[in-house]
Amino acid sequence: MRRILAAIVIVNVAAIAIAWIGGFLPSKLLDYEQPSLSGEPLIRIFGDDISISNSLFTMWLVMALLIVIGFVVTRDLREQPGPLQNALELVVQGLGDFVEGIGGAGTRRYVPLFGTLFLFLLISNYLGLVPFVGAKFALGGAEVEPLRAPSSDYHVNLGLALTSFVIYQQIGIRKHGASYFGRFINLSGFRAGMPSALFMGPIMLFVGAIELIADVLRLLTLTLRLWGNIYAGEFAIAVVGSLVIVPILVFPFIGLELLVGLVQSLVFAMLVLVYIVLALESHEEEEGHAEQHGPAESVTAKEVAHA
Repeated sequence: MRRILAAIVIVNVAAIAIAWIGGFLPSKLLDYEQPSLSGEPLIRIFGDDISISNSLFTMWLVMALLIVIGFVVTRDLREQPGPLQNALELVVQGLGDFVEGIGGAGTRRYVPLFGTLFLFLLISNYLGLVPFVGAKFALGGAEVEPLRAPSSDYHVNLGLALTSFVIYQQIGIRKHGASYFGRFINLSGFRAGMPSALFMGPIMLFVGAIELIADVLRLLTLTLRLWGNIYAGEFAIAVVGSLVIVPILVFPFIGLELLVGLVQSLVFAMLVLVYIVLALESHEEEEGHAEQHGPAESVTAKEVAHA
């Protein structure tokens, strides 16, 4: 690693020296364009407030790509699979084993949701590294940015977070019915005998309120974690690209962003899966599990969610 960094520094210094001698240095440093915080309107329906943005348009393209790939690969499934079917089965099996390792055998039914989120975000994150995505073109006498990485727009990420929030809440309600809301309106403290109920009742109500606030804040954390990392990566590559003379020296940073895009896709999908597991667990089941195995052995998905 040290040799690679040293080689990068040496080549860059040599390039700057040659450019200085030949008079090819740029007239100003940090000549770059900062990426916008959200998508730009492409088709205005009611002004800029209600419009189809470039990030929304690109998101539709990613969805279409996933649908076409799924259709092409699965339209002719065989007992002796070909290379493409083998690759698909390998991906599905890997995602299934990963999901089962996090939430147990009962969560394998959520592999389609987990896999869709992961693959959609992976492609969306990597689109920010494609040269013509995010570039502006002169169309109709104006500069237009037709394509933008969907995950670099916080509106798209918030939409994914809201959809995930509704899904795991619906799963919890379907499993536990009205008792599911007991985690937010916790009246268990009042079931204790007097005078303990006077002390434990308000405390458990406060704990339920904290649980509700933490549940709502998941929307914010899911949105900002993904958007912040992807946007920061685009910004960093833009700055580094304006500093180096030799374009190839940006490649190590692109490699780093490939890793970040993979990790953030996995983290988002994994957290949604963990929230589903938590929604399936009732407080009574958690307390019974803790009493049976003791605190040292009572390791649940809740610890992963707070990690």
